[in-house]
Amino acid sequence: MKIRAHTAFKFTHDNGETQDFVTGVHEVSEDVAQHWFVQAHAEIIGAVEDSTQADHETVIAEFRASIAELTQQLAERDTQTMELKQQLEERDTQIAELMISGNPQATVDQTANGGKNGGNKK
Repeated sequence: MKIRAHTAFKFTHDNGETQDFVTGVHEVSEDVAQHWFVQAHAEIIGAVEDSTQADHETVIAEFRASIAELTQQLAERDTQTMELKQQLEERDTQIAELMISGNPQATVDQTANGGKNGGNKK
């Protein structure tokens, strides 16, 4: 197994033999890599890379699904926006036509209802 020593240390094996580890990557047996003292000064990199790669693939798949969903939502919003713009243009056209032709209900004889110089003022 491979370990990456982040701190230099001296490891004493079960048989009393010592081994110096400098900062960096080392190839060791599984027993040495799993020892608590080694794990305090180093990390196993072979297993971490494999599980990290699998984790990355899972995350990438989740991101792709999210992107697809958000792309669909964006397309729906674009459609809604276009429909609302069309409705707004239709209303603007109606308002312009009413302003040009004049609203017959708005020009009721004002003197009949007491407006403009025909009022009930004393």
